[in-house]
Amino acid sequence: MINEWIPLTFSDELRDMKGVTTLGKNVLLLRYKDQVYAFSDLCPHRLARLSMGRVIDGEIQCPYHGWRFNYKGELTLVPSLGKKINVKLTRYSVMEKYGIIWVSLIENPYHFANIEEWEDKKFRKIKCGPYYIDANPFRVMENLMDVSHFPYVHEGYLGDPKFPQIPEYEVEINHDGEIIAKSISVWQPNPDGTINGRFFNYTYKILSPFVLYFRKEDRGDIFSMIFAINPVSKDKTVVYAWIFMNYAYDVDPDKIRQFEDEIINQDKIVLESQPKEYYLDLRREISVRADKLSIFYRNMLKQRLGIIPELGLVE
Repeated sequence: MINEWIPLTFSDELRDMKGVTTLGKNVLLLRYKDQVYAFSDLCPHRLARLSMGRVIDGEIQCPYHGWRFNYKGELTLVPSLGKKINVKLTRYSVMEKYGIIWVSLIENPYHFANIEEWEDKKFRKIKCGPYYIDANPFRVMENLMDVSHFPYVHEGYLGDPKFPQIPEYEVEINHDGEIIAKSISVWQPNPDGTINGRFFNYTYKILSPFVLYFRKEDRGDIFSMIFAINPVSKDKTVVYAWIFMNYAYDVDPDKIRQFEDEIINQDKIVLESQPKEYYLDLRREISVRADKLSIFYRNMLKQRLGIIPELGLVE
């Protein structure tokens, strides 16, 4: 079982109840009195999806036979019996952070560091996504940390084929187990939707197998993002993202959001053409200097997750 926090929805998209799939499992999210609860999305009676039912007086009613469960997952009523019996739903750990609802299918998952821009009032916050990609989740994560594809997939935006080389850069692992790549210099014709071409220095942080942060800076202007990945299955991924900027306050956030939508759509075309497997054996694919960060990422996956064939994570 994966010992990680998984993003399942933006907080403002959960009103009362919602069914989501992650890691091949169906999860039910319930909001009750400003708290969020997560359960297996299966009625233990005949295994119907509870999320297809209704919330009545704060209780989940199964759409099939009307069994009702409270916010603790306790069965409160079997209508055909006219009483309750001792049954509980499988309950999962849940938290709200960065405007996202996260779930872990087991207790005591790894924690990842705070993003300082979230609380810094100098930064505007722009929600992006969710993005639905029919590709392997680990290939999606790797793509989001890869800069050498910028001149070709994102020509005219994040890269220029006249500047394809990626200089040597540093990668380290900190005391929290996060992978950090520093001083990656990239020329970008339109780095953020403002059409102001310049060199940016990137810093990437892999906060967990499913959470990526990057910051790019130039002369005090900072553009940063967090990407959170829901590994639905080996060939389906959902991406939740936030942009943080301490400049261009006059630019319409919808324009910046549309810019990011275009970048992801460009990535999506290539990602959906790749194999649904992601290889941990580095000999299966040829890597070069620019791939240093993704090699560290694969080693993280090998240590923290191991082989998971149902997610396409293989040797």
